[in-house]
Amino acid sequence: MKPFAFPFAVFIALALPAHAWEIEEIGTIEIVFADEVIEKPTVIVTNGDEVSPTAFMLLTVGNFSNLSLMSGDANFVIDATFMSHTPGPDTVAVSASVTYSPDGNMQFWLSEGAPEALDLTFTTLTIDGDEGHAVGNFSGLLCFADGLGAEADPGNCRPVEGRFDTPFFIER
Repeated sequence: MKPFAFPFAVFIALALPAHAWEIEEIGTIEIVFADEVIEKPTVIVTNGDEVSPTAFMLLTVGNFSNLSLMSGDANFVIDATFMSHTPGPDTVAVSASVTYSPDGNMQFWLSEGAPEALDLTFTTLTIDGDEGHAVGNFSGLLCFADGLGAEADPGNCRPVEGRFDTPFFIER
């Protein structure tokens, strides 16, 4: 695989004309939110030699890693932080969160700040060189936040559950 650019380039890619970018679906995130069943793909966006996946693990200093599984439309994100550069399915996440913006607007539903902790489990979490694979499920509450940076309202929450199955790529 060619080197890939910082994943936030995906946001730019989705805002530009489709003919300039190649978008390949690589995995799935299935969500049940407010009794609505939603399936969203994880993707790789390619523009020339730049490859930007929406599913990636960032390895940081101090043996920490952050796994981010984002839908191709950037409306749904699962994040998990580990105290390991090689977490496995039994490695407990230091933190885990889900963020959902149903219409892609500036109103969000967040697990961070909810009255219950998000339950995130992996049945598969493997790393092989610069690639990995994550399979698992999640459940909890998402609480409404009215704008970017706004805190979640613990009095306005809805249940969420789902599962994911996607390859991801390693960033160092």
